[in-house]
Formats: sequence, structure tokens, C-alpha cells
Amino acid sequence: MHRQHKLPSAKISENRALPPAMQRRAAAALAVDIESAWAQCRVAVASGNKNLVKELHLRAKAHDAITDFAALRRVLDKSQRYFPTPSRIEPARISPVVVPVVPNSLEERLFRVARGYWSMPYSKGYGRRLRFVIMDEHHEALIGIIGLQSPSADLACRDQYLGMERDKKLAFVNNTLDAYTVGATPAYAPLLAGKLVAGYLCSPKIRQEYWSVYGNRRTTQLRKRIPQPLLAISTASAFGRSSIYNRLKFENRLLARPLGYTQGYGTVHLEEVYPRMVEWLQSIGKHVPAGFGNGPKVRWQNIMNTLVSLRLPMKFLEHGICRQVFLVDLVDNLLAVCNNADLPSPIAFDDCAWGDFWRERWCLPRAHRDPDWHEFPARTQLRDALTPHSVDP
Repeated sequence: MHRQHKLPSAKISENRALPPAMQRRAAAALAVDIESAWAQCRVAVASGNKNLVKELHLRAKAHDAITDFAALRRVLDKSQRYFPTPSRIEPARISPVVVPVVPNSLEERLFRVARGYWSMPYSKGYGRRLRFVIMDEHHEALIGIIGLQSPSADLACRDQYLGMERDKKLAFVNNTLDAYTVGATPAYAPLLAGKLVAGYLCSPKIRQEYWSVYGNRRTTQLRKRIPQPLLAISTASAFGRSSIYNRLKFENRLLARPLGYTQGYGTVHLEEVYPRMVEWLQSIGKHVPAGFGNGPKVRWQNIMNTLVSLRLPMKFLEHGICRQVFLVDLVDNLLAVCNNADLPSPIAFDDCAWGDFWRERWCLPRAHRDPDWHEFPARTQLRDALTPHSVDP
């Protein structure tokens, strides 16, 4: 990892300006580190090595100053029974059920611990938010989690597939969600439980919870009542082509439709520099603090403010990680609803039948093919993931 320059001030409070000479030196040092972080990312992506790209995420996670990982480890210690060793699991007796997460509940604590397992930087989502845990009723354990949030207003491959007029697109977007986290816990992942969790994006419990939480709300931008039913859920892979969503079928239905790839823009490669961006913006009075009224993407605003203030090119936002995008249709006539204003026809999806299908199609065959699957050190892996540390490239 490159050596980062330090700002002249050890700690800069909000709106406390540096002397002009120190400000210039701080700006120059920060600009160098931003360009260096971008260049390292481009090299890693160009190599085609997913492990190098994963290391970028781990480095970003290690610089997360918001998430209290020590608190998550304490929750893990108190909730060990819900994160079993794989040897405790009998594949043939796994009994999955989708459970909505409510604030200050056991499910919320389990969700937060599981979310900290992945290399992607921790996020609680933004805008409209729903969370679910997939529990194994037989083993009284956590199989996986689903986190949903408001989708991006602009997503090129999605917009091209739908073929909607621009002035109608926002209304459609307000009737969808984006899955920002979908995955299985380390004890169940060796049994391909990631596919099980991904399939549950079609669960009627998600649509029911959406109506329960947002049925009487109005959108922020259009000030219109959020329509029903929920039409679709978009999602994207973490490292390019997805092995979980591709060819995910049930009862002759393609559950996740591949739409294309993102264009490779974002901020994950700048996360380790972000704390110093905040200090710099505070020193020149341009920092946007988190809080009501400042918009949902404060981090993005601050990074953009930094690039503009330092007169750096926007190419530094292009990390090059092109994520595969999928759309989960929750109505049978999505395109007709979007383009012809047809009445939505919700899909039929049976949670129990999907769980049974997953068990026979993926879980049991994997257990038979790999008799050592249960030797995976799930608890150790989970605890290590909740102790993020910098990774040298």
C-alpha cells in the first residue's frame, strides 16, 4: 500500500481554516493520495484477479469509521447459537423461513453481524429500506440476509431494458427496490445457500412488508403516494459476473434477469482516503455532515466536493469494477406495466416450495460432492471479518 500523506493538522474541527501555506500543502498531499488510490485500483481491475478487487473492498472496510465492529463482535459472542459450526448442520433438515427485521430486535442484531461478514464496506442502505433474515427453523440458526433500499434513478442497462420514456422513469423507480446486500452466512455458504437467499427476493413476504411499511407513504421527490404492488428488485454482483444469480430458475421461471453491467464508477477505491477528505473539507468550510436535509448520499457529496475543490478530474471516480446487473420481476407483465400502463399481475411464488427445491437441486448434491464441506471454519472466518484490518496490495 502506498504511504499516505498526513494533513498538517492532527485534528481539524468543523469550519476551522488552515493558514494558506498549510492549506496548499494539505491540498497537494491529498491530491497525490487520491490519484495514487485510483491508479492502484485500475491496476488491480486490469489484472482480472477477483482477489485483488476483493482486497480493495477490504481496505475500504478497514477505514470505516462509522461501524462499531467491536460492538458487532460482542453481539456475535452473545449470539453464538445462531451462527453454528457447519458440523452442527444436517443438510436434509434445513428449514428456511423469511423473517422481516424490525428495529431493536434479535433479528436486527443478527442482520448487522452477518452484514459485517462480507468484504464490501458496511452500509445500512438509504431511502426506503427493508431488511430480512432467512432463518433455519430446524437448527435455530441464521442462513442469510437480504437488505433492500431505494434504487438509483439512473441505471443505464435497466433503463435500456425497460425502454421507458424519461419523464415516466422516476415513477417506475419509486415502485421498485434495490438489493444492496444478499448472501449466506459462512456456515451455510458451502451448501450454496447464497442461491437460496437470492431466490427469496421473490418472496411474497417482501411484498407484504413493503406494503405494510410504505403503503401510506409519499415519495420525497414527486410527493405522490407510493404505488402498489412492488414491481421489481434490482441488484448487482460484487466482483463482475455473478455465479449466484446467473441461471437461477424455479418452475420454468428465470428469477433474476441479467441486464448487463455497470459502467465502473463509484467510490470504493477512495474509502481509505475519505477520512482525510472530510478533514480537508472541514478546513475549507465545504464539508457536508450526515443528517436530515443533506440528502441520502452525503459520502458521495463530500467526495465530489473534494474533487471539485482540488480541481481533480472526474476520471478518479472510475474504478473500473463493472458489476453484473440483474432485475427480479415481481409481476408477470413488467414491460406491459411500464410501457402500456397495464394493471400489474403479481407473480406466484411459494416460499416453502422454493426451499424444498433449493435443498434438492443444490444443497444435498453439494453436500454429497464435497463431504468435507462442514470443515469450513465458519466462526473463525466470521470473527476475523468483524476485525477489519488494512490489506497490502
